[in-house]
Amino acid sequence: MKDRKSKIFKVLIVIISLVALIATSKTITSPARVKIVDFLAPSLKALHSFLDSAKNILPFASLREENRLLRERINLLNRKVEELKVVSSDNDRLKELLNFRKTMPFTTIPAQVIGRDPSNWSNSLIVDKGLDGGVKQNKAVLSTKGLVGRVLEVGRYSSKILLITDPNSKVGVMIQRNRQGGILIGSPDGRCKMIYIALDSDVMPGDKVITAGFGMIFPKDIIVGEVVKVDKEPGRLYKSAVVKTAEDLSKLEEILCIK
Repeated sequence: MKDRKSKIFKVLIVIISLVALIATSKTITSPARVKIVDFLAPSLKALHSFLDSAKNILPFASLREENRLLRERINLLNRKVEELKVVSSDNDRLKELLNFRKTMPFTTIPAQVIGRDPSNWSNSLIVDKGLDGGVKQNKAVLSTKGLVGRVLEVGRYSSKILLITDPNSKVGVMIQRNRQGGILIGSPDGRCKMIYIALDSDVMPGDKVITAGFGMIFPKDIIVGEVVKVDKEPGRLYKSAVVKTAEDLSKLEEILCIK
């Protein structure tokens, strides 16, 4: 049986070789070439069918299937690696939050950011803790890097946080280095500005800004950010400074509400 298949295969190879020679021959006239190729067409068709069947019989078919399975497995492993990276990042962030809570001199309630207020997208957050979780209105909100804002509205299971970048936000602050006081306000472009800085103050870029502890909302000495630019506004009797927040408020995922 094996010898027979081998002979058939050899005959088909001879036929295909003859067709090639005839098709390229310059001594055989065109009409003659067409008739010869037409005569051999059934054999060529049989060869084509044989080769198609051979793809599924010869080892190449199993190799192709094996390669396909290996590619799928590689893709699956790559997805798992990316998923593990996300889990590892989440774990590191939560550990940092837990360790930070232990160092705070006051009790805090961890909450997860679950959305932003559509009417005030860039300057307010929605978190997954409310009255049932112990969150109270007009309490300061922190991250592991610094001040975030204050609790503006409280529901039973969620709360709205007003960020320090909101134009309606006002926080008593001071320069850490020289204890120069001022007021931190938000702006429509999502930046912060420290105003009412004395004209004779030597405030400069790079100075750290912290909470002054005025009132009942924001505890004293919480890091707020860093001065990046100092201005003297025309017609004003004070200087102002642009402050870069310590935390990137657009990327917050977890926060701490002071209880």
